[in-house]
Amino acid sequence: MKIYFDGASTTEGKYLFTKHGISDYKEKRWSKILADKLGAEEYNIALSGGSNPRIHRNIATEYDISDYDLAVILMTREYRTEYFYDGEYRNVLPNKKEYDTPEISKFWEFYYKTILDEQHAMKYDEIIYKSIRAICAANNVPLVLMSDSRNTKLPFDLMVTRDKYERISPTDSHPSLDAHCKIADDIMNFINITSVL
Repeated sequence: MKIYFDGASTTEGKYLFTKHGISDYKEKRWSKILADKLGAEEYNIALSGGSNPRIHRNIATEYDISDYDLAVILMTREYRTEYFYDGEYRNVLPNKKEYDTPEISKFWEFYYKTILDEQHAMKYDEIIYKSIRAICAANNVPLVLMSDSRNTKLPFDLMVTRDKYERISPTDSHPSLDAHCKIADDIMNFINITSVL
């Protein structure tokens, strides 16, 4: 059994190493714990600072989802996006100040201050949400679709928000090491209750 995982830092889990020195973070992140519970191979392509457009691009064009037996995707906050520059995709975050050039930095500052509004962000997120569900359904791949956004009104299978899981520290809103086990347990319970597999 092969499981496809995608998302941002909470799914990638690398912050456990870079910020907290847990060198074997790949063995302790929730995706690995869940894969082990299911006796499956973990294929985690999440990226810290990633966006929902990146998740959508991955599942629609970069990876053949039909190669997997299950997809577990944790969508992130609505205001993130990406752009293509110098041969690769770059993450865009609302609070990031510097990009590849001063002109690109000015563009994104202008975009967040002047162009982007909540209605657009939420509607675009709905498009991605529906597309991910449709892509998995068209390929007969069971899906657990989650979100870590506290703003969304979409009917996600599970919510992985700050108020639900213990955080790593008062200054770091990522899930704690213990919370990774709880997230895996909650996904496993959802799979069992809903007979996703």
